[in-house]
Amino acid sequence: MYYYHMTTLNNLYSIAKQGLIPKNENNGKLIGEEKVKVFFSEGFEGAVALYVDFDIVFDRIRKEQMKVVDEFVRKKLIKSKNLFDFLGEGVYLRFDGTEIKNERNFENGCTDMTISPEKLSVCILRRECDNSIIFSRFEIIKYMMAKIQPEQIKYYGAIYEGSPNFTEATSRIQEKVKKYYKDHQTEITEYGNCDYILDFIELKDFVDKFL
Repeated sequence: MYYYHMTTLNNLYSIAKQGLIPKNENNGKLIGEEKVKVFFSEGFEGAVALYVDFDIVFDRIRKEQMKVVDEFVRKKLIKSKNLFDFLGEGVYLRFDGTEIKNERNFENGCTDMTISPEKLSVCILRRECDNSIIFSRFEIIKYMMAKIQPEQIKYYGAIYEGSPNFTEATSRIQEKVKKYYKDHQTEITEYGNCDYILDFIELKDFVDKFL
């Protein structure tokens, strides 16, 4: 199983030197995360579910239906035109999760372990006809969505105090993803019918070549 972690381009220099170390930055604070961990999602399913949740939370805070505790994050969000503007340009990092214990669930997974730079690769979309590439996380997630149907997303994870009923959680997640897919059908369909393939570049090579 591969794990996916999205981050901004500005973070890649330090990650290429230190790896992914336990933190709680703006993305975590947006969804009310309190733990200091390395956060990730399992597979395309987890990455899609988490991104849809980010979009929902962003919209609810903008409409004043939810509050965010961190004042810096709140002000940045209010000034942002959309989720793209809030998150900023970035990439998805991929790493092998075989020896990493996920302390939570497939969508919002976490660990105390530091993930070394050598284990990290950047997800890219490579166009077969001319070998051009795209690495924007906002395009990568559309590709993932084009490859995963909402019905394929099943909740699973660790059982702990307060963990949800897996069947009920699956139903909630699938409904949220279905709505997102319906609202963004044109964008997602583009990657279902294109000649791009998902490929990976080692993080240090990516930093050297593209930053």
